[in-house]
Amino acid sequence: MLAVFNMAVYISVVSHSHSRLINELGCLKRLSENFNIILKSNKSGDEFNKLSQSENVYWLDKDYGLGFGHNNNINFQFCINNLDIKDDDFFIVLNPDVSMNVDEINKLLYFMDKERVEFACINLFKDENYTIYDNSVRQFPVFSQFIKSFLGFKNEAILDKDVIKEKVNVDWAAGSFLAFSAKRYRELNGFDEKYFMYCEDIDICYRSNKQGYPLLYYPDIKALHYAKHQNRKLFSKHLYWHISSVFRFLLTKESLTKPSSILSNNG
Repeated sequence: MLAVFNMAVYISVVSHSHSRLINELGCLKRLSENFNIILKSNKSGDEFNKLSQSENVYWLDKDYGLGFGHNNNINFQFCINNLDIKDDDFFIVLNPDVSMNVDEINKLLYFMDKERVEFACINLFKDENYTIYDNSVRQFPVFSQFIKSFLGFKNEAILDKDVIKEKVNVDWAAGSFLAFSAKRYRELNGFDEKYFMYCEDIDICYRSNKQGYPLLYYPDIKALHYAKHQNRKLFSKHLYWHISSVFRFLLTKESLTKPSSILSNNG
């Protein structure tokens, strides 16, 4: 196992009534043996009494009904105010439905530290045999791609993971797993809290890219994502949130006339 020394690791998780799933997976319990876990409940009724008794687990059970980005910013501020997070430490945003082992995180952080990488993502899969990719890495979108995606056509922004064999800079990755140096997260002022649930991951990757810190994708570092997509149901609040976030991103950022290519290898 590769170990990372001289820095602390803070893993930010937001629960939307995910306590049953989190407790059944046991991932956070295992990770807490090596890393700090900041677990924010966004609804009342979560049952983390036992988990929160574990060393290195910090449960924030208040301020409900906030957006994904806002909750993670609260977790980061908690690290500043209470855990003395340093610029050289790592801050990882992790979905409650992602399961990852300690060795894989250590491997990621080893390479980020060694290669001085400020912002990274990993290879997410949908099955326990790691054969079905989660479409988690993509090109920056344009309006026509969103329209085609909503209408059920192929999303042309999705990168083909089969052709990516080495680490590579990508435009953006899903907020299911994003690893930042604490300095990078702070300099970005975290997520834009104007986004409620969708596209805040595109936005933060876009802003970091514009600042000269693109997102580095490590295809050999893996985790399992038990994804439940809720934005496709017609007239659902998730669909509304998704569409409004899409327009916010497209209207408030610089015009993207065409998607990026599969970018350049970093090293």
